[in-house]
Amino acid sequence: YKGLSVIEVQAEFAFEKGRDMSNEEFCKAAVLGWCVEWLQLFFSIADDFMDQSEIRRNKPCWFRLPHVKKIAINDSFVLESLVYRVLSRHFGNEPYYLKLIELFQDVAYRTELGQLLDLTSQPLNQPPDFSRFTLSRYTRIVKYKTSFYTFYLPCAIGMVYAGNEDQKAFDLVKTLCSLIGEYYQVQDDYLDCFSDPNMVAKIGNDIQDMKCSWLVVKALERCSKAQRKELMANYGKSDQKKILKVKKLYIELKLPDLYFEYQEKCQEQITELISEVKGIPKEIFFIFIRRLCYKL
Repeated sequence: YKGLSVIEVQAEFAFEKGRDMSNEEFCKAAVLGWCVEWLQLFFSIADDFMDQSEIRRNKPCWFRLPHVKKIAINDSFVLESLVYRVLSRHFGNEPYYLKLIELFQDVAYRTELGQLLDLTSQPLNQPPDFSRFTLSRYTRIVKYKTSFYTFYLPCAIGMVYAGNEDQKAFDLVKTLCSLIGEYYQVQDDYLDCFSDPNMVAKIGNDIQDMKCSWLVVKALERCSKAQRKELMANYGKSDQKKILKVKKLYIELKLPDLYFEYQEKCQEQITELISEVKGIPKEIFFIFIRRLCYKL
């Protein structure tokens, strides 16, 4: 979806000028879209290895294949290098080439910081530290690990390609994309716990993996001492009975109701920010929302 978003952004820029994309524009947008996809794949392979994950998109993680294993780490490096080689080959003579390179490097750096925040949300080889599950940490993880390369990068690519040099416009788009990314991730956390896997093709594992999710952060904000003790005793365990106890506690704390309140408030904030956007077609953000979010 992220690669297709690049093409959609370019198409909206052309549409705003009263025309369709030319074949050359489409091809360049497709190349940039593939670069975004390769960047994501670089992150995903490395992330799966660091988390020692089993499954991604209903298939074994790349490093789990018997003929790959630790070679996956080098494969991820090759994918990252491929991004910049392709950018050089297809855009090296363009006046905006340096800005494209700086954009991809900046987004990669910020995403890696988000991954670090996620990996250090709990201490290594030590008992769990629930004091680290804060809204501040959660928001930063989402902003840096998800929002930049999922939402901001396709928008910023279109702005660079269109010759937009208004830093205030880039800053507003960055703020808006961060909010959309937070909305998307909070929704994902909620569905991880409360959705029907057959409806959203998602098998929830945030509880047993001891993830710094929106639900556990809000539970710790609202729970009593007794409820906190129960949460600490059951969170991060693979035992199905313990997982169900955590879900029951979430319901007792009325987290589903809190989620829908958050959802409504966030929708209003996103809509308000979209109305302030300049230098980029507003329809782009509604396309992102329709493609990547279940409801807005």
